[in-house]
Amino acid sequence: MTGGHDLPELRLPFATAVHPQAHRVQELTERWCRGFGLLPSARAAGTFRALGYGRVMSTLCPYAPLPGLALVTDWNSFFFVTDDQQNNALTTGRAELYEDLVARMRKLIAGGGDQAAHPRHPLLDALRDLLLRTLPGRPAAWSSRFRHNLDLWLKGHLAENSYRLSGTIPAEAAYVAVRRDASTVLPTLDLVELVEGAAVTDTLYWTPEYQTLILGTADIMCWINDIHSLHMERDDPINLVTVLAHHERLAAGDAVAAVAARIAARVSEHVAAAEGLPSVMARQGMPAEARAPVLRWVRDQQSWAAGMERWDRTDTIRFAASEIPERGSTASYVPDLLGRPTSGDCR
Repeated sequence: MTGGHDLPELRLPFATAVHPQAHRVQELTERWCRGFGLLPSARAAGTFRALGYGRVMSTLCPYAPLPGLALVTDWNSFFFVTDDQQNNALTTGRAELYEDLVARMRKLIAGGGDQAAHPRHPLLDALRDLLLRTLPGRPAAWSSRFRHNLDLWLKGHLAENSYRLSGTIPAEAAYVAVRRDASTVLPTLDLVELVEGAAVTDTLYWTPEYQTLILGTADIMCWINDIHSLHMERDDPINLVTVLAHHERLAAGDAVAAVAARIAARVSEHVAAAEGLPSVMARQGMPAEARAPVLRWVRDQQSWAAGMERWDRTDTIRFAASEIPERGSTASYVPDLLGRPTSGDCR
């Protein structure tokens, strides 16, 4: 049940695989988070294990070398913790603290100024580390795109805050754009290109097929999450169920069914784009050895989408009924990092 309504059938027609060292990467990302003060107590570390970010990310890169998977997982642990601080700030009336952190993070991402001169904070220290582990030695075009997609994520958070603070429900098209930007799927898929050794040129990246794959993955995962998290998000305007219920004047159950139908349509578009991508690469003259990593990247994102649907549904406490917060508070697994000085060892 979701918000008192039967959960629709959301299982995706994609094969899901799990990395053989899923538990190891969960341990590694917990250690990394503790080192940078993102898990400031033993209790926070315990709930982090129950959340299982390492487990779900192991469905994204199921055959990657462990260091590559660990990098992708650390980024996503950071994304989840940051997203929780966004919610923490809004529900406790401290949006200005979070938006100040966003401004500082955007400056780090842009590469402006001396990174060592920035104020200390767990989110800032963790972001510095991730950027230093990710960007040096990468192709300029990839680095520029990755920085851009990271910045889109944080601008998406600012846009979400604007809707939430004003109590405004966006139109469907505006919702789709904001939710997609704020989701972190785009920078994560950039990282998977690195892990898979895929050399994606701008020419390939901007083809309709490639764009359908990355944007479709974001939409599928976001809209599935909107259904699974609906019971956690009282009156939240950034949820497709809420958007459709409001603008199309649908009952809650009908709005959930409408979102499920949109997910099914997006999955069909994703499948068609995946089937058409080999021909696109062939027309662009990509040799077979260059195409293979890109096709692995496609399989990875399909595995991730299906794996995350299962994770949302059964494999994490993130959406458990027991975690529904009281009004004006956050879920029990969210540590309060707003305004917190660095307390980890920062390795």
